[in-house]
Amino acid sequence: MLNMWRISWRNIIERKKRFFFSLLGIIIGISFITSMLIADKTTNDVFNYYEQMYVANADYWFLSDEHTFSEEAVSSHLDNPIITDSLLALDKHVFFDLDDKSENQRSVRITGVNDQNSSLLKLPVIKGELDNEGLIITEPVANLLNKSVGDTIRFSNLGEAKVSAIVGYTQLLASPSDWESAESTSFRIMAPLDLLREWTGMDNELSYVRFQTNEDGEKLFQDLQNEFTNSNIYIQPVVADDLQSNDIGGLYTFFYLIAVLSMLISGFIVFNMIYTSVMERKKEFAIMKSFGYLQSSISKLVFIEVIILSLMGTAIGVPIGIWLGDMFMQTLLSVFEFDTVYTLNWKIPTITAIVIGIVFPIIFSLFPIYNAGKTSVLLTLKEATQTLSSKRQYLFRGIVGVGLLSFIFIDHFISYLAILASIILLSPFLLIGISKIFKPIFKMFFGYSGILATHSLTQQLNRNANTSAILAIGIAVILLLSSVIETAPEGYERDIRNTFGGDLRVTSEAPWSSEDIETLFSYDSVANVTPLTEATPITWETMNDESRQFSIFAVSKKGPILFEDIEKESLYEELQKKPSILLGKRAFDEWGGKVGEYIHINTPSGNQKFEVIDVVDTSHYSGYVGFMDEDHLNNEFGWANSFDMLLALNDKYKGEELQDQLWTDFNEHLSKVKTIEDEIKSTTSALSGMNEIILIMLFLIIGLASIGTANTLLMNTFERTSEIGTMRALGFTRQQVRKMVVGEGLLIGLVGVIGGAILGVILLYVTSQSKLLGDFVPFHIPLANIGVALIAGLLLSFLASWISSMTASKINILSSIKEG
Repeated sequence: MLNMWRISWRNIIERKKRFFFSLLGIIIGISFITSMLIADKTTNDVFNYYEQMYVANADYWFLSDEHTFSEEAVSSHLDNPIITDSLLALDKHVFFDLDDKSENQRSVRITGVNDQNSSLLKLPVIKGELDNEGLIITEPVANLLNKSVGDTIRFSNLGEAKVSAIVGYTQLLASPSDWESAESTSFRIMAPLDLLREWTGMDNELSYVRFQTNEDGEKLFQDLQNEFTNSNIYIQPVVADDLQSNDIGGLYTFFYLIAVLSMLISGFIVFNMIYTSVMERKKEFAIMKSFGYLQSSISKLVFIEVIILSLMGTAIGVPIGIWLGDMFMQTLLSVFEFDTVYTLNWKIPTITAIVIGIVFPIIFSLFPIYNAGKTSVLLTLKEATQTLSSKRQYLFRGIVGVGLLSFIFIDHFISYLAILASIILLSPFLLIGISKIFKPIFKMFFGYSGILATHSLTQQLNRNANTSAILAIGIAVILLLSSVIETAPEGYERDIRNTFGGDLRVTSEAPWSSEDIETLFSYDSVANVTPLTEATPITWETMNDESRQFSIFAVSKKGPILFEDIEKESLYEELQKKPSILLGKRAFDEWGGKVGEYIHINTPSGNQKFEVIDVVDTSHYSGYVGFMDEDHLNNEFGWANSFDMLLALNDKYKGEELQDQLWTDFNEHLSKVKTIEDEIKSTTSALSGMNEIILIMLFLIIGLASIGTANTLLMNTFERTSEIGTMRALGFTRQQVRKMVVGEGLLIGLVGVIGGAILGVILLYVTSQSKLLGDFVPFHIPLANIGVALIAGLLLSFLASWISSMTASKINILSSIKEG
């Protein structure tokens, strides 16, 4: 057995450069897979950690549909022995006392709590102590205000207090990290409840009460739900669910696609190496069989070669992948401006990556392994049969390829796979066609070597064409992703403008009065004022009985447009007939049911079930939201008040011009002013950084495919050793040999780039015509990225072919002729 391992090791390192490039392909492929697995798992851990930090040990909380409620209304219940701990909190919107900043930038929400050390709070202290005497601020706020523990922060028309603690990121105190972000996002800090009450005079008011219960908590929850029905207080479970503010998980679909693509390219490189090795050793295998070796013994020999290659590639690739996963996490979180800390979760992803790293080269090598064992002693007869069938083979490939390409006109996910398969099948024809077109150009630059280069590609047409096809697929997929990233902001902007409901959303800490509405209508810039009723936070159950939390908006025919659907009128009518609900797409997917089934919701009037009558597209909370008729939301659901107003402006006015006036007129209870432009900017800002990541991916994929090109050229060179030796004997110079191989590599790269651009355009067209994605992804050709792909593809192909050409030019004339 040990002898077989030695023989296998000798065989794979016999062609050292080919071995190196094959090993490098596996290393890059497995490092991509490892990095994606680690980054995905770490990201989930990060958000789970901050979700649990937000929930802490709380089980339920008292809330109000009037923003605040009397402490006396719940104080007697807090003495119930079932309740083991409680936290009282009051939210109040105020302003930092800063002369050089706008009202929006100075906006801050203070949360007053009765115990900063409560087990129902989790505050990661960096500096200071939770002494229940001073302010608690996050590190970004401390940096922006240039404050440290012991420094004083002053609030306009309110008071001042010292900073007692600086803490790390927590959802409860999530704040902007720069003044530009502060234009659309309020700061959040924490203060002692008594101090906030002293400043505001809200002596008996609370915004919410969190509490922890023992094993009888569920019964108490149901009893309290019944008791507070038809009051301004309602009770909800505390649920760890941040999907309204977090849609980062969806991005990993793109990155896993890149990882799988890199694995496919790596697998192709391994297949090429093993298959070529098997073809080179046909005579050796035939002799072995004639001496009594079994088919299984020969297959086992090749199988061990693959195992050695996969073990080495995995051993090197996985540690690199762990490092890449850490780099990817830093880049991704910086793009999304998350001021978070993370611990790299690498153990389980590493084990998974090791298994994948060992298995995928074997899977891609199964055919050559089987083919090695099936080697016939009558090699000459077998080779003749293959030659006679080659024309039929190419004819069959062409017919099937054109047939698969017709899936362009079919709107289904399977169409993408069919189109990708078609480029592989049609690649020989594309290679021959482009070779003929560029033959005069190559003759001009490389002379007779250029003519030989175009001719030589047809000697191993399948291998060379497949190499180009793999490069084309990589480029096409990257171009598709880059086009999506480029056009996504336009799609988001269009969705936001269509479903935002107005030009400004103005949020108050108290229900809007008729006098407030009259004041809003009195502005010359305001064309219309519409109440926006949002019931939040509302908990509900998925079809798997998992608790989730979102918002429910009130809608009506006369109200603002909050969702897109071609049959809005009929949906409004359906909602009016009976208490029912529409779900945004993300909420619908998370729920897991079907249209016509019922969703269970913890309403302010108790647990109820509502029929889901449809799923709609909306920009609000990225679709993680529900919609209900305004009358049913008021009567059956139990939510009556509107804390938001949507303002529609006259054409010549902009939302930014009205902000200062709104803060001045409604200073006492206004908490947020958000323009539609703010919403668009905050939604699309992260996508601009994603394009840079896509470009990096483009270079990496082309680089990996170029390794495949180098490997293919090396195999071509070794197979033509005798031919090249004869050419050298007839007067061909080393430089001419190098030019010939470089020309071959450039042609393979050129066909890959051109094929990739064509395939990318086809995929973009199919996507733009799709009913599911067509409205979101318009037909947009990313010319800049195509240019980058063309330059990178040719440069890296030139580098790969230059390495191979150096090997070809060093072939010894005498030994090559003797070998032939």
